[in-house]
Amino acid sequence: MLSEAGKKEIKGILKRYPTKRSALLSALYIVQREHGYLPKEGMVEVAEILELAPVQVLEAATFYTLYNLKPVGKYLIQICGTLSCGLMGANPLIQHLQDKLGIKVGETTPDGTFTLKTVECLASCGTAPMMQINDDYYENLTKEKVDQILSDLKTKGKSPLASGPFKVPENGNGSSANRDDLILFKEMMTSGYTGSLKEYEKQGGYKAIRKMFKEHTPQAVIDIVKKAGLRGRGGAGFPTGMKWDFIPKDPNLTKYLCCNADESEPGTFKDRQLIDKDPHQLIEGIIIACFAIGAHTAYIYIRGEFAFGAKVLERALAEAYQAGYLGKDILGSGFDLEVYVHRGAGAYICGEETALLESIEGKRGLPRVKPPFPATHGLYGKPTVVNNVETLSNLPHILMRGPDWFTAIGSPPKSTGTRLFCVSGHVKRPGNYEVPMGITFRKLIYDYAGGILGDRKLKAFIPGGASASFFTEEHLDVKMDFDAVAQAGSMLGSGGVTVMDDTVCMVWAALSLMHFFHHESCGKCTPCREGSGWLYKILQRIENGEGQVEDLTLMPRLCGNIAGRTVCAFGDAEVAPILSTLKYFREEYETHIREKRCPFQKEGRLMSVGH
Repeated sequence: MLSEAGKKEIKGILKRYPTKRSALLSALYIVQREHGYLPKEGMVEVAEILELAPVQVLEAATFYTLYNLKPVGKYLIQICGTLSCGLMGANPLIQHLQDKLGIKVGETTPDGTFTLKTVECLASCGTAPMMQINDDYYENLTKEKVDQILSDLKTKGKSPLASGPFKVPENGNGSSANRDDLILFKEMMTSGYTGSLKEYEKQGGYKAIRKMFKEHTPQAVIDIVKKAGLRGRGGAGFPTGMKWDFIPKDPNLTKYLCCNADESEPGTFKDRQLIDKDPHQLIEGIIIACFAIGAHTAYIYIRGEFAFGAKVLERALAEAYQAGYLGKDILGSGFDLEVYVHRGAGAYICGEETALLESIEGKRGLPRVKPPFPATHGLYGKPTVVNNVETLSNLPHILMRGPDWFTAIGSPPKSTGTRLFCVSGHVKRPGNYEVPMGITFRKLIYDYAGGILGDRKLKAFIPGGASASFFTEEHLDVKMDFDAVAQAGSMLGSGGVTVMDDTVCMVWAALSLMHFFHHESCGKCTPCREGSGWLYKILQRIENGEGQVEDLTLMPRLCGNIAGRTVCAFGDAEVAPILSTLKYFREEYETHIREKRCPFQKEGRLMSVGH
């Protein structure tokens, strides 16, 4: 079943891990690459190679969405229908694709050329609507572009409309800031910068680790990061240096660093740009973090959909090894470090740190009960730090320029430095913006992102990804720092700012996000697994004109039975869209129920979501 080349590749992958099971996700990708899907015989063969029971292989294959359990067409079309893409017209495109191909979602054309699926967020929200065909992204779609792509694939086998590195939105340059004010985006915003090792070194790259090895002890590095006030940029905002300091100091203990590059939060697409455009910045940050905590092995857990980004990282790692920045005795320091790319397979929950650890170990991405915490019992039961891509990318700059420089930026003492904010939805210049923490949402939306499309009225925006509660026009002058946003009733979260104009139905918006959460629930906790489904059905019937007055009291009660009652924070996240839209737009729910219809359907672009 597996080719000899495939078996050899799996044997090479096994060397990256202390347990064979950790190679499972990669091995399944190899089977799928060779056969187009996962035949039973292929999974059994993988089980034999990895010394697993076949059921252990099957349970992983059925958990992750990127594995095909039955044959698919030559070209697998996966079109995103989550909120940002929905706002920009994804639903009419889905219908257009069905009409053009003569099939429904989930089906394959009779000639076996195309299979059509709808999927959740693909981290391309600033270039919505978009779709992924096999490993290629296609962004800023229109019906005309879709027709050309299908024609190109049929006649030429490829289309020039496929995106390569992170695509800066056509109507915006990704940053209106002065280049000198940028930190993480500074070099990549330079014309012609490719992110190669040579160019990174030319701009001062890898000088930070030279300075670190020469001047600092591991504890000194931790103290510098603590003094800088760097907080995690992945969602929770936990102080980075404090997280590192929790790691036991015993040099005889095996320790790990895991870079969380599983960017799957709807409205968020910043890490993809950092990976595609400046991978060595991230790698240097990983080296610094590993030195600080005493880890000699690091894994970059990148979401499976980022096939291009994984290749970029593999090339950059090869360059770093060749230059002596990775491997044995780095730069003569006596410090050894191995860094590997570990590709996920389609599961939003793996952005939660303990689910990520489970996934690296070759299991279903089910969050662990805490305590114990990863700092003492993490990957393979060893002390582990999990840091986000943006968090790690800040480290070379902090070490080179000092903590006082970093604390002078932003909104000290608790929100220091710059922050990457992803702006999508109804704005004139969607994209990623690096700004000092503490500016207002008004400045971000109207000055940086150019204001509302068509100069319409702002109705609502989400300040920190799908997990954050909705804000309204009255929150435009809230400062974009951790404390101010929390005091206003939401959170900065992942930094995804999704903007909605006055044509948007808030019931539909909540329904769209609840569909995402229900689809992505790992199923471990009953309140989340069952409750998300109930909430989705209630929202769906309200949007379809079948709601009841009792639903307006039933939904908050259900939310109360979910939030705070799950192993991870997923339960809290999934109720945020409902509770906040009920708080600020209750009259819209009442209108849907009273008039037995969605009053916004006449706008045309807003259609009920669903697979």
